[in-house]
Amino acid sequence: METRILWKTLVFTAIIFISGVGVGIWLDSMRVAELEDMMEKMSFQSEDLRLQTLYFETFGQSMMYQAFQNYSNYSNFCDAAIQQNLIFGDRVYEEGLRIERYEAANRLLPSLIAQKKKYVILNTQFWFNSINLKKMCNANYSTLIYFYSHYTQSMDQDVQSKVLLDLKKECGSRLILIALPIDLDITTIDAVKNQYNITETPTLLINEEIKMEGLQKREDLEKILVC
Repeated sequence: METRILWKTLVFTAIIFISGVGVGIWLDSMRVAELEDMMEKMSFQSEDLRLQTLYFETFGQSMMYQAFQNYSNYSNFCDAAIQQNLIFGDRVYEEGLRIERYEAANRLLPSLIAQKKKYVILNTQFWFNSINLKKMCNANYSTLIYFYSHYTQSMDQDVQSKVLLDLKKECGSRLILIALPIDLDITTIDAVKNQYNITETPTLLINEEIKMEGLQKREDLEKILVC
């Protein structure tokens, strides 16, 4: 009798376990599918913004010549380009927060890591586009690049992330905050690491000029950024 009860208990436990695993796999698949759809839409918007900047660079001389005759056209183009870039930046920022939530549920799922890499590449393209627009149109915003480790978690990274999120909320569109993992084997990120000698995390890069290694206090960042 006791043996029969034990077997029933084991079978019931196994069913519950298998059901839980199945639900977990289904949820992970749903998350990845949602990210894939989001990445496709963001990739199109990113390419559109890059094409817009390329247009500006290609016809820059003629546009500068026209600017002396009709400044409003030149100014309107810059205003529109900057605004669209900032809108895309806000979307990138929000989607980054969503990916973080998904990572907390299943950090090592291969398909999720693949989507994370696509997101990082889009984020890097957004950074480069923001640099070009700032040069061409004298845009009034600061860039803050947060280099961190995807695979090696630390208390300093957790604290730094919270500090930067609070700072972003305060500064709004005047601050372009971009988080880039240094250990996902992405060639462009490796090139940036070599250029700025990024050897530890967290590391911050402000306006492509000021590098700050280790955990940074909010008040110290506010002195530099002036949001």
